Amino acid sequence: MKTPKPSFQQSSNPNRFREHVAQDKKSSSPQFKTKPRGFAKSHPAPVKTVPTQTQTEMELHSANGASKVKVMVKKTENKPSYVKKTGALSPRAPEKIKKNRAEEMKVYGEKACLALFKQRPDSIIRAWATVEMAHKIGDIFSYLAANKKAYHVVSSQELAKASGSEHNGGLCFLVKKPRTFTLNGYLGIPHQQDALVLLNGVQNAYNLGGIVRSCAIFGISGLICEDVNALFTPATMRIAEGGMEFIRPLATPTVAQALAELRANGYQVMHLAPNKSSKGLSKKLTFAAKTVFVLSENASLCEDLFEQGDVMVQLTPNNPLQSELNISVSTGILLSQWFQR
Repeated sequence: MKTPKPSFQQSSNPNRFREHVAQDKKSSSPQFKTKPRGFAKSHPAPVKTVPTQTQTEMELHSANGASKVKVMVKKTENKPSYVKKTGALSPRAPEKIKKNRAEEMKVYGEKACLALFKQRPDSIIRAWATVEMAHKIGDIFSYLAANKKAYHVVSSQELAKASGSEHNGGLCFLVKKPRTFTLNGYLGIPHQQDALVLLNGVQNAYNLGGIVRSCAIFGISGLICEDVNALFTPATMRIAEGGMEFIRPLATPTVAQALAELRANGYQVMHLAPNKSSKGLSKKLTFAAKTVFVLSENASLCEDLFEQGDVMVQLTPNNPLQSELNISVSTGILLSQWFQR
């Protein structure tokens, strides 16, 4: 850096010091550079935040230690929301979703869920409950927390969305489906005394749930049907009120094939359907040691399967309604007669 050459002035000049002071002030003033036009000032992009509520539970003890109180502290904070990634799905994702849907199911209703927890708690994957129901099922939440399984206390509206029904009873489980057996494998085990129920064209969830509940009450060993998944619908499980936990579902390709196998193994076939030539309850029914009850919702389905040696039972008397009893009601009456044999 070049230094300016010193200048000498006469001592009689009164402004000899003022020039140096003015130069020092001019050199010490900050130099501002003008920015070229056309460039806007950059600002960081705003971060979206969402209110997030956190809960902290603590125990407070009295001074003498005789009592303690649990305190729940709720705090709402604005946390940045995370943007969901919208990339391509894994090639295995659809198969995994199908596998989960095939192996899992939802169960709702207080009695159905409580019976399931009592019989197979390890099958529970996730649980939802309302605030009112949460006060009753503290033992269930304690088990789920100890086994690192998720549970949620939600409002009635959120529970209706999670369960898929407003008639959820305040409680819903996501569980693994129980293992099912085939009728052929079941008949491979010898039975001296046995009672089974065969469903023929019964598809209504309310009728299925009522039949399952009656079978569980009167001690029926198994329930035979072509579509076993119809027994595991949430509506059927709710109407059964836990009866599915005590019934063994038995799968068969067709009803005709099931009856052929049952007759070959010495089972008495008893049809329950409206028919003029059938026996009524006024005449005492005789049950064999091994009996299968065939439940059909109409007479045509039953007549196609009827063979010599089978028994046809009529439970509906002549009445002013000119209609038959509901299939689930008739099943309860017939099974009560078998139970009192």
